[in-house]
Amino acid sequence: MTGALPASAAALLLLAPTTVTAMTDEPHALTLDVREDAGTIVVQLVGFAPEARQVSYALEVTGQSTSRHKGKTMLAAGTRAVLSTMRTTAGENWCVTLQAEEEGREPYEITQGSCTK
Repeated sequence: MTGALPASAAALLLLAPTTVTAMTDEPHALTLDVREDAGTIVVQLVGFAPEARQVSYALEVTGQSTSRHKGKTMLAAGTRAVLSTMRTTAGENWCVTLQAEEEGREPYEITQGSCTK
């Protein structure tokens, strides 16, 4: 048996839409909204995906103290969700680090503030 497609299958492939967006072209489903006001930082972890998607995350906020939040959830299609809100005294140097994984994508990290590794 060869790997060739029957003529009818080849014809269907030619008629198939070619404008399918690759999943990697979509923005990340998890984003950070970080605001600093009067020495306090407020961090919101926001989830949004055009299709339902499983996500997991580890969020760390460091200022005068360190707070961590880990979670795993299924994002509903087309619905914005605030997954976590954290507040801390900023101090001189503060850092927000999000390590995230999404179903079908490579893990990624988002940092804001004066983060050093």
